[in-house]
Amino acid sequence: MKSSPIYKLTLTLVGLVFALNLNAQKEVNETDKRIDDYLELLKQGYSEIEIFQDLGNVNFLTENYESAIFWYEKLKNNVQVGSLSSSYQERYDYAKDQLAGNSAKERKDWATAIKNDYGITRSVSAQQNAIPSIASNKKAIPSENEEFTPEMSITRDGETAFFSKITYVKPEFGVFSKKEPVHVLYKASNVNGEWKNIQKVAVCPKYYSAKHPTVSEDGSRLFFASNMPGTYGKYDIYVSDIKSDGTLGVPKNLGPKVNTKKNDLYPSLKNGTLLFFASEGRKGYGGLDLFAVQVAKNTLTKSVNLGRTINSSSDDFSLALVPEKGMGYVMSNRGKKNKVSQIAITYSKPVDASLVEKSEEGLMKALHANKGTDYSSTVFEE
Repeated sequence: MKSSPIYKLTLTLVGLVFALNLNAQKEVNETDKRIDDYLELLKQGYSEIEIFQDLGNVNFLTENYESAIFWYEKLKNNVQVGSLSSSYQERYDYAKDQLAGNSAKERKDWATAIKNDYGITRSVSAQQNAIPSIASNKKAIPSENEEFTPEMSITRDGETAFFSKITYVKPEFGVFSKKEPVHVLYKASNVNGEWKNIQKVAVCPKYYSAKHPTVSEDGSRLFFASNMPGTYGKYDIYVSDIKSDGTLGVPKNLGPKVNTKKNDLYPSLKNGTLLFFASEGRKGYGGLDLFAVQVAKNTLTKSVNLGRTINSSSDDFSLALVPEKGMGYVMSNRGKKNKVSQIAITYSKPVDASLVEKSEEGLMKALHANKGTDYSSTVFEE
């Protein structure tokens, strides 16, 4: 009897029903997990686009291709056509092939591809030894005059990195107001070559932004731009001392020799004390111009425009120098409207402290007292 076709058919049907039940339960569990992952990130203030992007990449790297496809499709359906890099489509196609059992496509270094999409493209060794790169790390997200997002800033020893990311926060006032973009600073630690222990760095009040971090080579100071209360205009440049335990001291405004009534952004350090920054509130050649100021431990000099060789009538965001070659790179939107690119420049003499005016009478001195408000308004005063 056991060899009869009816018996074999019965066993087949029982097995099929059991398999379907397992698959149905698996689908329910996977759906629940997707919902939990989504709600957790939403609760943390991430935008839907960021959530779809992050969950798609995480599931792809863990080879959970079904969920990766689910989130990538959500991402593709919620962004403008052509705004995603080609590597997203490549990963999406690869995941579909894997689910279909088609292993013909070559497996690539997907982790690097994803890092490139996020803009964390430079290894510690490349950060220290290669020609400086100041390319954008994401699709540009316009914010007032801003059209360029700098890369993460890494200490000389390669152990600590700082970067900023946009989150969406409900305004403090207005029950029915939509969430607004807020830039938040983050800190990461290098653990065996991977960036881990990522945590927020609270340098300004909740409803205000902090962005464009640059850390000194010795890891003792962090410069950044913020629109927190106490600014002279829109965004000002601030500095915080980094304590031995890694915590940050009270952020302090660099004062009127650096900051203006408009935007002052993109601080970057050269040789420890030469601070480059972009400003639209000073006399220049148009848009954001690049300036330099000498910032010693407790003093700073007058800001100086870096000149026509470096600046243009468009927005000039950031500068990286290669002194030994007498050349550098300016990140600018000159040439093509709303198109940010890296422009190579040459100069006859080093762009260093000699270009910055020497201190005059009444050098600004730092206020060391960490008293009063949690977020200090000024670091230097005449």
